[in-house]
Formats: sequence, structure tokens, C-alpha cells
Amino acid sequence: MHLRYSTSLAALLALLNAGAMAATNTTVSTAGLQSTQCVASTASNDLYPTKSKVKYATGFSIAYHNTYKVLENRSTNNTYVLYQCGSTKPSVKNVSAFIPVPVNSSAAWATTAAIFLEALGVQNTVKNLGTAPSLVSACLQELLKDVIEPFNDSNSTDTDHQEQKNDVVFNMPGGQDTNTTNTVYSTEYLESSALGRSEWIKFFGAFFNAEERANKVFDSVDTNYQCFSTKAEKEYNDIRPVIAWTSYAGPTQYNNNTAYWQVSFANYKYDIVRDAGARMLNTTGKQSTMFSSSQAFLRALREVDIVIDESFVSYNYSTLLKNYGIADPKQANYSWVATGRVFRPDRIQSTSGGLGWFEAPVAFADALLQDLIGVAHPRFVKDGYKHIWFRNLAKSDPVTVVTASNCTDMYASRTNPAGSCSLIDFQSANPSDSDYSDVEQSRTHDLIYDVSKSEVINDDSSKQSAAAHLAGSTLAASLVAGALSMLALL
Repeated sequence: MHLRYSTSLAALLALLNAGAMAATNTTVSTAGLQSTQCVASTASNDLYPTKSKVKYATGFSIAYHNTYKVLENRSTNNTYVLYQCGSTKPSVKNVSAFIPVPVNSSAAWATTAAIFLEALGVQNTVKNLGTAPSLVSACLQELLKDVIEPFNDSNSTDTDHQEQKNDVVFNMPGGQDTNTTNTVYSTEYLESSALGRSEWIKFFGAFFNAEERANKVFDSVDTNYQCFSTKAEKEYNDIRPVIAWTSYAGPTQYNNNTAYWQVSFANYKYDIVRDAGARMLNTTGKQSTMFSSSQAFLRALREVDIVIDESFVSYNYSTLLKNYGIADPKQANYSWVATGRVFRPDRIQSTSGGLGWFEAPVAFADALLQDLIGVAHPRFVKDGYKHIWFRNLAKSDPVTVVTASNCTDMYASRTNPAGSCSLIDFQSANPSDSDYSDVEQSRTHDLIYDVSKSEVINDDSSKQSAAAHLAGSTLAASLVAGALSMLALL
């Protein structure tokens, strides 16, 4: 996920120049769409019999009227009125944008927004996408060859012109977008639960009158998620390993040449770790705890069983240990080192290093939960679990590179990568397994680590330094795709 970037940062991205969009004769299904035609200005009947109701998400709301909808982004205090094309524009005060629906042309700056559109099967409306090289979706890559035009954000005039051609432009707050008449902010990354993030498909669906599709996709995700959570609680309540989400930022000009180490405990991570039959490492610092030394950082990881590294750099296991301050792993008294349970969510990548972690996991919470259960309990299925996004760095798991050649139907709805929970026979945790040999049993609460104020850096300037470090990292082209959203979650 990312904003419309400055020229200097855009240079790092090396956006593809796809040229003019090519016309296509592909017939796209209208199944699951309602009110696809414009109406007379006198229309007054209920045009939206199929409605979306928000169940988990707290960042947006939808209110339906006969010929229009009022969509509110509660995180940004923006209100959008979506009125049926042809009908009279409703009289609503304090509106950020009036947008006729269903929209025929759309654009997205964030990778997550693009994936929601693909999950809805409305990518035939997408005319422009941001950070094109970072997209991992095979079919969006295929469309970017000659159908979808990448945003040219190295030239603000060109970008403005591109945006103005669309009925709606999905962006993130804080960007440099000046075309407010068709800009819509999406903030799914601020949701406090994984299901809340996935429910934003209903937000996007409203612009295409695709409520039926959005409800169907989300209901399937919700049902599957609840099944995974229930089974994990039943099988693993007595053996819950401790998971820490960590990262390292080396000294650069962007952080005053001062390295820092970080433990993340965003709310959605709390929920999904618990639902996966594991425990979360918490600290008594602020939402994101940045440590000023590797020694302090490692003290916090003393009783951790599994580390999930989210550093904005790419490296092998030996480099991670070095960056974390572990000179000799054989002498290190850490369960996660002894058992080799160090993961990174970078298994799926684009050829330029873009991470699939910033795409489908947001839309498909059930697949994310399934994958995290596989991290916490690797033998939860009889034949062993094959991860979707997580890669065991200690075991040198390979990276899977997705290219346009992997696309079979570029206009098909994005397939949920989760397995059907009802068909999976969970294997109970066995304390004698080597995977659990160092796990403290019969503990269900999160692990709390009381940090010393002298050990941490948690002021606003450090977060700004983290953002600057990200912008200058060697993987900027791939990681900018989720940088700001990740910082908001850390």
C-alpha cells in the first residue's frame, strides 16, 4: 500500500511505461452487479435491494437511500455520496466527493486497493495503477502490459491528467493528490482486526454496485476464518508458542546514522496470533516499541518461540542474526534460534521484489490466519503445511516469483488462496514434538515484557526516521508498496 509519491521517490520505483491503453473486446460478466444502467432523473424507487452491512470494520460505514448511498471513512472524516448515474444529485452537506455509480473507470495508488478491485472482479474498469513494478498479482501484471497504464508520478502534470480521466481514484490520506473531486481515501490498514481489514471489500464494492459480490466474498472469508479459529483453539489451547513481530533498521542518513530494533504489536496482529493458537509478545511501551540497542532488543526476545521479521531490507539468516546482535547462534540462549523458527512474510514476490504480503493477506483474512497457524503449528495438517506468504529464513526456504505468465484469465475475480477449513483435519499439538520442545506449556495469555524507558526510542521523530529510512532502503521499489500502511500498524 502506498501514497502517490514525490518525484524523488518515484525515481526509485522506475515505473513501467506501458504507453497508451489498448482497447479490448473481452466480455466481462455482470453477474452479482445491480443497477448497471443509468436511470431517469425522476427515479425514486429503491435501486439497491442488495445492501452491504458492516460487521467488523470500524473505519467505514454505508447508509443506503433509494437512489444513492452515503459512504463514510471514519478514520479520515471523509463522506462520499454515490448516486446512481442519471438520477438527481442528492442534497447532502459536508461531502468530500459526489460520484455517479456504477463507476466505469477507476484507478488505485495502493496495492491493497488494487487487490480488492481484483477480488471483486472489476479490474476491467481499472485504467491506472500506482507502483506498477511492485504488484505481485499475475493478472494485474498482465493487464499492465497494454491495458492498464501505470501512473507517471515522475511528472505531476501527467499524473493529474491521468487521474482526471477516471470516475474514482482510490488513494491513501497524506498523498499529493490535488484532484479531490474524484479522490476516495481507503484506510483498511488502520483496522484493528484482520476480518475488519478484509471487510473493506464492501467499501470498494459500493462504487460498482457490486454489493452481492462483496457480500459473497466476505461471507466466505468470515465463515472460513471462524472455522480456523475454532479448530485452532480446540487443538492448541494448552500449547501456545510466543510470536514476536520484529524488524531492524540499520544506520543511514535518514535516521541520524542510528540503528534501531523494533517489536510490533498492532491490534490486528494480536487477534490473529491468538486465533492461530499462539501468544503475542507485548511490551509496556507504546504501540510500537523501538529499542536503542540490540542488547535491549534481545532481552525482550528471551522467552519468544517464533520470530517474524518484517525488516525493510532483504537478507539471509546469517545477516539477520548479525543485525540482531547474535554473533554465535550456537551460544545464543533463545528458543527461536535453537529451533530455527525465524520467518519473513516475503515468500511471494514480483520480479522487482514487490511483496505479496502487501496484497492478498489484507483481502483474505482466512488465508492469513491459515498461514499463521502453519507458522505456530507446522504439523497442523498430517502431511505438513506449505506456507503461502511466510518463509522460514533459518531453513533457507525459497522465494516464489510471480510473473504475468502465471495469469490464466486476467478478468476473473481474484481467487482466495485459503484452503477450505471444513475439509482440513487438524492434527493435535504433541508436546514431544521438536517444534514444541522449548514452548512453555499451559499458558494462554500474551507474554508481557516490561521495557525500561532508557532502552527504547518511541518519540515522533523516530517514527519519521523510520519512514525516511524506508524511502532510502535498497528495496524501496518493492517495500514502498506497503511502507506507510506498515508504519501505521507497527
